[in-house]
Amino acid sequence: MGNVAVLLETDAIRLFAEAARSDNPAYRLADRPVVPPTFLPADGFGKGVGERVETDHRFFGPPPRAGDRLTAIRAGGTAEQPAAAEALTRYFDRTGGLVAESWAAAETFVGERVSTQAAALLATYATDWLGAEAIRRFRTRSVRPLSPGDVMSCSGRVTQSYVQDGEARVDVTLVGADAAGIVVVRAWATFAKTGDGRTETEATDLARRASAGRLRPDGRGNGAMVRAQQ
Repeated sequence: MGNVAVLLETDAIRLFAEAARSDNPAYRLADRPVVPPTFLPADGFGKGVGERVETDHRFFGPPPRAGDRLTAIRAGGTAEQPAAAEALTRYFDRTGGLVAESWAAAETFVGERVSTQAAALLATYATDWLGAEAIRRFRTRSVRPLSPGDVMSCSGRVTQSYVQDGEARVDVTLVGADAAGIVVVRAWATFAKTGDGRTETEATDLARRASAGRLRPDGRGNGAMVRAQQ
């Protein structure tokens, strides 16, 4: 696949966020919503890459927004056999600057299909916690199927805090489990600190309590539970 011109459309972003059960104003209400963590595909908006076991989405600054015109350049696979190898697509802005890249593993699921929605649901939980515009990386590994209509419980914890490229950041680990408590998807994410006044100790404590199912990391209620789309 050669270079592909991509116009990020408001309606497409809002529909994606709706399917991921997100009510975040940054996706649903903003005049120019940012893209959710798993929105930009590794196949560069070409033919789907299939049920990949792992994906990795990186943002080199705040995520791009609706109205942005990007150039997608894909490496890996071919138009005829997109799932023959790992796929990597880099997204560049009008100035040629690299703004994002999405990668998908060559390894695919055999037999029962695994819904990519589970990763999107877990991303919703993470961005509700730490901010839609603060995402810098979201890496996922799907473990087992999440059937339509199933409820998935999400939890997460802060693993480290540091400064990179002049920006204060936190790394978090995330888990999504089905109604039986069996892990469906795992994720590892990096967020820029948003300056909301919360200390690292407070954030870590909230995350630890969330992983025990007593409190969502944003402190707004009991354990976060989302239902897969039917």
